[in-house]
Amino acid sequence: MSKPPLIFIIVLAIIAVLASRQFIKQRRENAANAASPVRLLLAEIKSKREFPAPNRRSRQREVIAGEEMRYEAWFHPLNGGSDIKLTVKASDYHQLDKGAKGELKVQGSRFISFTPVND
Repeated sequence: MSKPPLIFIIVLAIIAVLASRQFIKQRRENAANAASPVRLLLAEIKSKREFPAPNRRSRQREVIAGEEMRYEAWFHPLNGGSDIKLTVKASDYHQLDKGAKGELKVQGSRFISFTPVND
């Protein structure tokens, strides 16, 4: 029985290190969000977009029926400051209207809710 090639072992080690690093990064972000206070901001929905979630099996650009989608929205605070990009759930995404103003609730970098305010 021959030994596996050294390059194969190196590739497996790199994959393990990168996967561990990503896992630790996500855990830290979730812990930071949980420890952050809930903030309430007056904001305007600047833009929003939906796109296919990264899929390791497929590299094609076409949207396939039933494919998992990701949803993002950009909010512009009305009191000034830089735009905030947040990942939102599909149900929240479809209720957001570009240009709407309202109260944005966030906890760290986690979207909680957006309540439109009528002018």
